[in-house]
Amino acid sequence: MRPYYLLTEDHRITNKIAPKGKEMTDSFNILPPLSVVQVNHTSPEQYLDWFIKPRLMMSDDMKNTLVMYNPKMECKHMDLVDQQHSQYTYWSFNVPSVDCLSMETEFYPDGRLKKLVLDHGKIKRHHFFTIQGIMEPYHIISLDAAESLLRRGMTGFILENVIQSGGGKYEHTLG
Repeated sequence: MRPYYLLTEDHRITNKIAPKGKEMTDSFNILPPLSVVQVNHTSPEQYLDWFIKPRLMMSDDMKNTLVMYNPKMECKHMDLVDQQHSQYTYWSFNVPSVDCLSMETEFYPDGRLKKLVLDHGKIKRHHFFTIQGIMEPYHIISLDAAESLLRRGMTGFILENVIQSGGGKYEHTLG
């Protein structure tokens, strides 16, 4: 059984870029094909490969890697520009949702996810996707795609094991 991971923001990194103004909460569908986002004075080290704010986006290198695993991923160009007029290419993205919840998944009464369990048989050969049927915007990545990101030194994210029905948690640790 192929292991899968939850791709989440690395909250241990505190010196990330910070957008000027308010957070961008527009849905992917109404974003223009190209956006420019002003960020506060920064150093190149603060530009990570995976960001949750100002909106969920990934670096050009990360996008080029993940599109190999999910060619159906839709992307919209976002340029981050700082006060010194340095410009960095990022991508807002939309990946297909997969109906892959196991019957063992548990929810709180308000509909939030309590225990995530994926049905391995429903995942098929997907490598980077979101989960259909939950409120949370969780992004799931296969071992193959995760290893590609790590080999390329991508930053800004943590990989957490995901439990799958029919085999339990795969105990392979990355990074």
